[in-house]
Amino acid sequence: MSLLPDELEAVAARFPDRVAVEVVDGDAVTFSEWDARSSSLARALVAGGVRPGDRVMLLLPPEMADRFAIAYVAAHKAGAVVVPVNPRYAPRELEHIGASADPALVVTGGDQEPRARALPARHVLGDGAWEEATRGSGARFRVEREPTDLAEILYTSGTTGLPKGVTSTHASVLANEAAPLERLLTLLHSAPLPTTFGSLGALIMPLRLAMTSIAVPRFDTGRFAALIEQRRPTWLLLVPAQILLLLESGALEGRDTRSVRMVMVGSAPTPPRALPELAAAFPRAELVNGYGLTEGGGSTCTMPPGELLRRPGSVGKPVAGASVRVVDDDGVERPQGEIGEVTIKLAAGERTYWNDPDATARTWRGGWVHTGDLGYFDEDGYLYLVDRKKDMINRGGYNVYSLEVESALFEHPDVVEAAVFGVPHDVLGQDVCAVVRLRDDAEPFDLATARGFLADRLADYKLPRRLVVRDTPLPRSGMHKVDKKALLADVTATT
Repeated sequence: MSLLPDELEAVAARFPDRVAVEVVDGDAVTFSEWDARSSSLARALVAGGVRPGDRVMLLLPPEMADRFAIAYVAAHKAGAVVVPVNPRYAPRELEHIGASADPALVVTGGDQEPRARALPARHVLGDGAWEEATRGSGARFRVEREPTDLAEILYTSGTTGLPKGVTSTHASVLANEAAPLERLLTLLHSAPLPTTFGSLGALIMPLRLAMTSIAVPRFDTGRFAALIEQRRPTWLLLVPAQILLLLESGALEGRDTRSVRMVMVGSAPTPPRALPELAAAFPRAELVNGYGLTEGGGSTCTMPPGELLRRPGSVGKPVAGASVRVVDDDGVERPQGEIGEVTIKLAAGERTYWNDPDATARTWRGGWVHTGDLGYFDEDGYLYLVDRKKDMINRGGYNVYSLEVESALFEHPDVVEAAVFGVPHDVLGQDVCAVVRLRDDAEPFDLATARGFLADRLADYKLPRRLVVRDTPLPRSGMHKVDKKALLADVTATT
């Protein structure tokens, strides 16, 4: 089986002058340059003392997506284990990751370099050494590794505590089949590369398909909409938060979006209300969403072409090589239509948490990844998610699924953002709290308005008993998911 450096070498041989990675208002590299410069860097890493199995951390700002791509493959070529780190991590999180991964070297640059130099690494390769390290002969350089060898440690978003490092072998990095496309396609995105969604969707997939990946360092609705018209991408990679902001802002109105033939959505469920608007904004595009997580190795379910609008709320069917079950608390499979925890088994093999056998044993049980997501299968085998297990609200013995309440709130024309979570209650244990952000020209919206709107959409025990209306965007994690832990802290601190 081929490894990632083999894939890059093959694509570079066929399409040497095709642009591989381009940063808007920044640098770009062709496939041949990517291959040559990653070989030069790998040679420099080994000469500098990096040995097989050593960790090489990547801590780079989003405007250095080209440098990230080169360093990512270079670490593989050097026989090292690549550790991509989200630059949005707080100092305490970064300190924890540094201690956990124990990197031999950190590749960094820009405003992240001072933070990188505070980490416990033997070496730091920053702006001053980058050009020399990547401008060597470019001759092929490889430290041979086996498909079963460790290739990557990708740290989770830390929504349940400090980030955990999820390990991947070389085989699991390339778990899904792909073949280069003869026709040049371009992908426009603003995805964080040090995440499963970003590395697979905006780096590895485009590489294997020989696509040009255009990175927008910081998402801005007006700028992104203008780039769709100016650069005429064929594919878009978006998270639901970006979709909602694009639609709310009106930035797509009057834009020529006919070049877009596919809109891929990931990282979180998309409110069903947004799907018809999204389809109207991109009339020639196929809308595709999926489901995956770092522990599960990326995309586990995907929606077949043409099905998303017909099955709003679904994340699709299991992909080839993945088994998905919905089970109860004892691990017994639930019948069709009944809610349970989503569990996953991958053909590419188990992952683990780096240096954390207890957490590994809790998540990987009998070869199955217990995702912490609650969902169910319909009669046609499509998976629907209803909540995170930890976010489910138990109100006086009744289960309330936050995603269901959020989806209903999104049906209100004035609601732009919504988050629902449980707050402590002396008698019921928990009660339902909703936080919303409204359109600028919205009519007055209070708890009575919200409950009246939801009354014929939800059972009475699911209706929010508390409502907070915010003027500012809801706090989000590095993966653009709403940070409910921060919202709960805000709500409880003000009551």
